[in-house]
Amino acid sequence: MKKSTIVILVCIAIVLGMVSGIMYAIIDRNNLQEAQINEIRKLNELIEANIVKVNEIQEDVVATSGSDVKLSPNAYIIFEKHYIDCGHTIIEKRQINDDEVNKDEEYFKNAYSDWEIESFSANEVKLYKEFQGNCDEHYLITVNDENIVVYSVDEDGNKTLKEETDIPVQYLPEEDVELLKKGITAYGQNELAKKLEDFE
Repeated sequence: MKKSTIVILVCIAIVLGMVSGIMYAIIDRNNLQEAQINEIRKLNELIEANIVKVNEIQEDVVATSGSDVKLSPNAYIIFEKHYIDCGHTIIEKRQINDDEVNKDEEYFKNAYSDWEIESFSANEVKLYKEFQGNCDEHYLITVNDENIVVYSVDEDGNKTLKEETDIPVQYLPEEDVELLKKGITAYGQNELAKKLEDFE
């Protein structure tokens, strides 16, 4: 066999090895991303299951007289805001203020008269209120000249720039760029993060 034939065969073997390695890395990366997405789904299912369990437990709790129970210094107030137009519910939790310590249910009925008290215990006050319009968890993912940008969208459809990412559009497939130019909607931080991750 000639030297040139041997050199050509060695070069072909090296190129095939490199292509195989690159393909393996791409496939392995996709498998890792799928595994991460599956983990996130499992966590969301666990969270939803725990919310159902908490609601079932709260329904089984026997209410005590509001005047007997006073809020402890480590208690929390949970604000459950339901937005009628979009149908979403946002839950916010904060520790009580110093002036709310040792207050009873009657105090909270007066202080938050436009809210419904769903539950009251020494450790927690749960308030509920319905709002017209959309919640502030609606986002639009689109492009500017160079990068992907994220806008917050209010109930009137007005957009406010939330974030200009460092994800360049020049390396994205044309079909993704066209989708981004039309705008991709997302609800909540988790969905926003997942959709942005798809473009990284």
